[in-house]
Amino acid sequence: MIRDHIPLGVGFYPDWFNKHYDISFGREYYFDPEVRIEARMEIEKRLYERFGDVGLGNPDPEPKPLITFGMVMLPTIFGCEIIYKDDALPWAMPLNLSADEVMKLEVPDIFNSYPMTEIIKQIEYLKNKYGEVVGDINTTGVQNMALKIRGDQLYFDFYENPELCHHLLKICTESIIQLFEFNHKTTGTGAIDVTPMCDPKLYVFPNCTAEQISLETYESHILEYDNQVADACHPVGIHHCGSVDEVLDGYAKVRHLEFVEIGFGSDVKRTREVFGPDVAVNARISPVLMKNGTPEEVAAEVRLLIDNGAPLDNFSIDTVGLTYGTPDENVRTALQTAAEYGKLDRDVSPAAGKRFFYGSAKVATPVESSVASATKTVVIGPSRPLVIIGERINPTGRKKLAESLEDGNLDLVRSEAIRQVEEGAHILDVNVGVSGIDEPKMLKEAILAIQEVTDVPLCIDSALPKALEAGLNAYKGKALVNSVNGEKHKLEEVLPLVKEHGAAVIGLTMDDNGIPKEAEKRLEIARLIVDRAEQAGIPREDVIIDPLAMAISADDQAGLETIKALQLIRDELGVNQTLGLSNISFGLPERTAINAVFLAMAVLNGLTCPISDPTTWEMRRATLLTDLLLGKDEFCMNYLSFSTKKSGKGKKIETEVKEEEHEGADLERIKEAVISGKRKLAVEYTKKALDQGADPQDIINNYLISGLNIVGEKFEKKKIFVPEMMMAAKSMQACVDLVKPLLEKEEDAKGLGTVVLGTVFGDLHDIGKNLTKLLLETSGFRVIDLGENVPADKFVDAARENNAHIVGLSSLLTTGDPHVEETIHAIKNSDLADKVKVICGGAALTLKFVEACGADAHAKDAADGVKKIKKMLGIN
Repeated sequence: MIRDHIPLGVGFYPDWFNKHYDISFGREYYFDPEVRIEARMEIEKRLYERFGDVGLGNPDPEPKPLITFGMVMLPTIFGCEIIYKDDALPWAMPLNLSADEVMKLEVPDIFNSYPMTEIIKQIEYLKNKYGEVVGDINTTGVQNMALKIRGDQLYFDFYENPELCHHLLKICTESIIQLFEFNHKTTGTGAIDVTPMCDPKLYVFPNCTAEQISLETYESHILEYDNQVADACHPVGIHHCGSVDEVLDGYAKVRHLEFVEIGFGSDVKRTREVFGPDVAVNARISPVLMKNGTPEEVAAEVRLLIDNGAPLDNFSIDTVGLTYGTPDENVRTALQTAAEYGKLDRDVSPAAGKRFFYGSAKVATPVESSVASATKTVVIGPSRPLVIIGERINPTGRKKLAESLEDGNLDLVRSEAIRQVEEGAHILDVNVGVSGIDEPKMLKEAILAIQEVTDVPLCIDSALPKALEAGLNAYKGKALVNSVNGEKHKLEEVLPLVKEHGAAVIGLTMDDNGIPKEAEKRLEIARLIVDRAEQAGIPREDVIIDPLAMAISADDQAGLETIKALQLIRDELGVNQTLGLSNISFGLPERTAINAVFLAMAVLNGLTCPISDPTTWEMRRATLLTDLLLGKDEFCMNYLSFSTKKSGKGKKIETEVKEEEHEGADLERIKEAVISGKRKLAVEYTKKALDQGADPQDIINNYLISGLNIVGEKFEKKKIFVPEMMMAAKSMQACVDLVKPLLEKEEDAKGLGTVVLGTVFGDLHDIGKNLTKLLLETSGFRVIDLGENVPADKFVDAARENNAHIVGLSSLLTTGDPHVEETIHAIKNSDLADKVKVICGGAALTLKFVEACGADAHAKDAADGVKKIKKMLGIN
């Protein structure tokens, strides 16, 4: 049949059929071919009854002599225990072999091993009775298989034991090739048991766990073996769970590739660009959206995928893992939207999935801004040299300055003002925000003191309107106010002050929802601020927008989004723009070099008055060179003047800055080593800090936990992956082991309480659980970690045996929902009901769902989980 629209596959998880129609997917389904045939026929009938109007099912199905064994054949042959349940897919428990055991492994005799011998008997039976056999046996992927054998230790092996990795991966590869060849010889297919969305003759291998590694790890450890499979069995396809974005460029190096199945969250547009039109793409819709979203949200997601999926003749969509509770209407909506919106002859708008390019069709007329002291005016504009706003009069991260402000001593404020002006600052930012002081009074006194020693204009910086008012009252001239933003109360409180005092104002592109990631949304906030300022009688030229530089260590696209925002704001609004440049490099080595390059990029796109440290010669030189190369330094006089002045002096400035920051440098190195997963360095720095008298509790609270929190944030944003996360956790634990014996009041073995943690049955994901475990242990809790894929009764038994106070359930996917519910009910219906509280967390779990199941708390992340557990136990 010739189709006129893209196909959309619907895949229900076993629990959907089991709970709706009592169809079992237990052990008998896989070992008795007649049971399986009857079950498949029943499935077709039930689907037709329910969704026949949108093309699913068959009212009168023929027997289908199908072979299948889930993704557990090879794991079973290698010795993994397999768990079968009526409402779940079969699951292979990891062997967790030791290094010695792995090095002794050889390729098994697959076709004389159980349960392959049973499948071969089934094949003969089906051929004799039905004259044919269809389907195939899922081979699993190379890394998937290696993880079943070695367990999570494989992720450490990537870094610490590459010889073992290659030995194990070679054995897995050879086993997979043998099973692929058997499939094709038997049924002519190699894809059916993985996905129905491609040519069944392809050899499709599941790379479900590749989402957990970086591109570098994939290319250095896994790609070689994927290509060995591809060379032996082709053409190939790849099934990838989750976002494919990180390893996309690695998959482009897989030979003989004709199909890729990408998980929800993937950049479909870029996938098409990387592979070109000849590689078929199947994009998956999140089962969380399908279960918890509205029909309108489902339709929007289908349309978005289609908009980005061209060419549509070899593009498809799949809804996979739909669990019990998924609304029928969402299934119908997905199918109907694909049929109506996914016509093969439709014109897919090129605007969909639009990527950023420099340049704009319409450019606003640029304005010039001015600020002034009693005797000096500074003009800011895109055609003028850069205006430097000195950032050093700010106690954040500067212990000596904070202490002097607490003491009411303004000598350091005066000296910093003088020093920054000497080094080229045109405007000075003045911030005295220290907890516990009278900020309005101190800001007024600081402004008066600075005006005594320098005549440059000032930028009055405070989050408190009363402090801003006090500063403006004391200031002589036209000040720059730092800052207002898109929050309603900020606009209402700050803009009248700016207008009253005839000042200029910095507008931050954030609002009540925080700092938007997308440049376009920052433009919207900038537009709002400019519009509201003009309504208040403040001219556009007196509004300077800060589109906010965010740390690229936490989001490697943050720099690009800021550059985009600068350009969009410049082109549409024409206003001047500032940035706190040092934010971009937070958490990275060689920060000054990063800041300098970013400065040049930002100036090309609209930055006119950066906030930076002029006493760092590299940054001052970067501003001079930028002006020089953009034709804003006539006869190169500014550059030549400062270069002569700085010859032989640059090192002195750098030394002065480093001496001030030295006190916390060694402790910061501990955190940086944890973040980068350098265990030996982390331990070395910790020992050194302890030898120098550092407080052990301070090391744990402010550097180790802080470092691991950053790692957790980077992991959530997919800037690092499971191996890096685990190495960081291992580094932290090594430091904790070193520090804890030195604590003055170490808790006893029971600590603050006992917590049983585990990932629910059917779910292998455990990173969030592991992070929670580490945070709990370092907080003083005793943690019983049950691992992943944990049945309900095991949670109950462990809680009872260990006198637990809390049971924590983790679940990443909606397939775990019924097991979350089952486990909570098992606990609440046991003798533990009045003794144990239950907390749940994970990407698929919502507060509404876990409360309906009877849980006592819901955690949005690991840190939140620790807070909630402490609260439930009455711990401050």
